[in-house]
Amino acid sequence: MMRTTLQQVRRWFQAPNDATVPQRPSYGRFEVQGADALLAPHNGLVSTLKGLAGVPESHWQRLYQALLDRFAALVQLLPASEAHHHAGPGGLLRHGLEVAHNALLLRRGILLPPNASPEEQASQQDLWTYACFTSALLHDLGKPVVDQEITLYHTDGSGHSWTPVSGPMPEGSQYQMTFRHGRAHRQHERIAPLLAPILLPQHGLDWLASAPTLLDAWLAAIQGAMEDAGPLGAIIAKADRRSVAENLAGGVTPQMPTTRVKPLAERLLTGLRHLITSGELPLNRRGAAGFTDEHHIWLVSKRTIDALLVHLIEEGQPGIPTRNSRVMDELQQHGIVVPNEDRAIWLCDITIDDWRQSLTCLKIDLSRIWPDPDQRPSGTGVTVQPSTTKPTTDVNSDEEADQEHRPSAPDSQTPPVHANEPDLPLPPIPASTGHPDSHDGKDIADDLALPLPMDINTDRGSSEGVTEDPGKQVEANTSSPTNPRPTTPASPPPSPIKNEADQASGDPGKQFLAWLRDGLATGRLAINTPQARIHVIEQGLVLVSPGIFKDFSAARWNHVQKRFQKLKLHQRTHDNMNIWTCKATGARKQALMKVYLISKTEVSELGLTLPPPNPAVRLLLMT
Repeated sequence: MMRTTLQQVRRWFQAPNDATVPQRPSYGRFEVQGADALLAPHNGLVSTLKGLAGVPESHWQRLYQALLDRFAALVQLLPASEAHHHAGPGGLLRHGLEVAHNALLLRRGILLPPNASPEEQASQQDLWTYACFTSALLHDLGKPVVDQEITLYHTDGSGHSWTPVSGPMPEGSQYQMTFRHGRAHRQHERIAPLLAPILLPQHGLDWLASAPTLLDAWLAAIQGAMEDAGPLGAIIAKADRRSVAENLAGGVTPQMPTTRVKPLAERLLTGLRHLITSGELPLNRRGAAGFTDEHHIWLVSKRTIDALLVHLIEEGQPGIPTRNSRVMDELQQHGIVVPNEDRAIWLCDITIDDWRQSLTCLKIDLSRIWPDPDQRPSGTGVTVQPSTTKPTTDVNSDEEADQEHRPSAPDSQTPPVHANEPDLPLPPIPASTGHPDSHDGKDIADDLALPLPMDINTDRGSSEGVTEDPGKQVEANTSSPTNPRPTTPASPPPSPIKNEADQASGDPGKQFLAWLRDGLATGRLAINTPQARIHVIEQGLVLVSPGIFKDFSAARWNHVQKRFQKLKLHQRTHDNMNIWTCKATGARKQALMKVYLISKTEVSELGLTLPPPNPAVRLLLMT
């Protein structure tokens, strides 16, 4: 009797990710199961969802449990992705439940609808909770329609193609799934409204439709247009990222950081597979990110590593290095890339018809990305010829070359930037070859317009004093080489200190702050422009480190930075660190930058008036 009681208590407090996923049967086919059997491994998570919903039993059964039963019956044991998150049997069901769990947790701390009266918020509280729940389950439901080919086998042995649009598969049947070749990235997001009537009870649809403003946000959220969905979209996007990061990191509840992290090399390879198979890194065309021959895939080095780092950090994965060289070492040490003697970089001549480029590439066996030979893309018409010349550049030096050929930042004589001026991307620079990573003996032109500071790349954080141990920032080796700077200063020289008390104190941190206030007030310091070290984001003001401190004092920037930290004006991360990561997105390129974050409250107390947030810059890893 005592044993049974202890088992019951354990189930009550079971972590949401302790479910056991059924194993794949022989011949790659699955039995069609009922909702009860499919949800049984997730009973602990379903119980948690019920508590978070906070509705009476009758409402739970009619609106929530009915929806869960239909969702489980529809997705069965289909995966959520091919080689990314929740890729195993039952991955789509598990991912949907996790996103719903995270969404309801996030929803608890937000008053919805925004800017409504307390009475209206109280009256619509349960409706907005239901919108979060349903959006979470629907957001990936289009994947079996557009990304997967599913064959349904009947008891007589006959089979035919099946899609969720037809409704749930009949119990007692079997099914088999393969991924479609050449599927379009994110196309599945458009399908969700088509499946909503199959999944949601009619009274649930009627309830959502009773609030037109909410319905508009809900439709945007289930179709992936999170920016148009307002706070509902922000909740679902964040809930989705948490589920993805937890799964790829080895499994952890949303409330706790994981200690069971998959090896970095394995996560790097998983990320590469996702970027390639999803089409985010295009292949085998002019200007592509990669090219295949009979046995290998050749990936343009800098473009690939930059995209991989942005992808992994945006997912919130722990322990991701910020230096490209560290990623290269990891890939080489674990045999993921085929080495060129003692280096990871190959210099290759790529030819497609009359198009020819000389590029620095990573060489990877096709089997690493596509274990199934039938899924590998055809490299017909593509010729990859490795050069016998050992490359003199690698990912890091490519970045430095990029910096040398970017336009110089405006000098002190440039007219001040006004707060109401729109943020415009840099104009394209005429390219001699048409490819940003080409090395044909000519200038390396940066034709990827990107509205972010000129000296940003994913390596500078570690080499210039932004790599840090928990709770403190490591002092940089100031003797290490840096990128060439323009002969004209990137920012105006420090203006006179306006605050006499700060000037008298002689504190470099306070002097920097006075310089910052004066520069923003007079327009001498650029903000929200491509050359700027200062950007406004939704959470407040960010200062690009260490560039902003070098603009103030090139000789003593490290000391100034430390004294600024002592003022404790900046907001620390959830890991109690000084430096945050921001993602800057341009028309055809994205990058990361290391920043200090000053909250809106501190900005107000400093007496600063700021322009609207820069839509090209977004803070990562907000939890």
